[in-house]
Amino acid sequence: MDDSSEPFDEFGHSQQSVQDAPRGPLSCWTRAGLQSISFVALVSAFSTAVLIVAFHTFRVFGGTQPAFLPVLKSAIPLIAIGISYITLVFTIPRTGAQRVLGVLVGLAFVLWGAEQFMHDQGWISFIDDIVVFLFVLDLSIVVWENLKRSLRERRLRKPSQAA
Repeated sequence: MDDSSEPFDEFGHSQQSVQDAPRGPLSCWTRAGLQSISFVALVSAFSTAVLIVAFHTFRVFGGTQPAFLPVLKSAIPLIAIGISYITLVFTIPRTGAQRVLGVLVGLAFVLWGAEQFMHDQGWISFIDDIVVFLFVLDLSIVVWENLKRSLRERRLRKPSQAA
């Protein structure tokens, strides 16, 4: 079996466990609709991120800033990629824990983008703390699961101590 990492492979599970993971109670049409939303949000996120970087690069090297650039905030690609990931998570085989982690990561990106439209420093600070917590929670679970798997593998490889 190939041990290379694949996208959405947070827990290093076997291929069989992914195939057996529930898809959820979504109909074929609902799944196709969510995948369409995910694709449109992905294209929106990537294209707006490219535009933002291109316009800022142009401005840094002496060009004039387009009038709409202040409105085109990096919040837009952050929110769009979060929505893309959340909708995608419900359309692919995932365990319940993986689905929850996916939603939390997507939510962190949406909140991170949404805070850029806020003006109240108290709310901005609160949302920042939630976003950091969600990212730390996600990576903590991924690291913990991989450490547990590594420990199990070492125990299996360890020669018997018995005489």
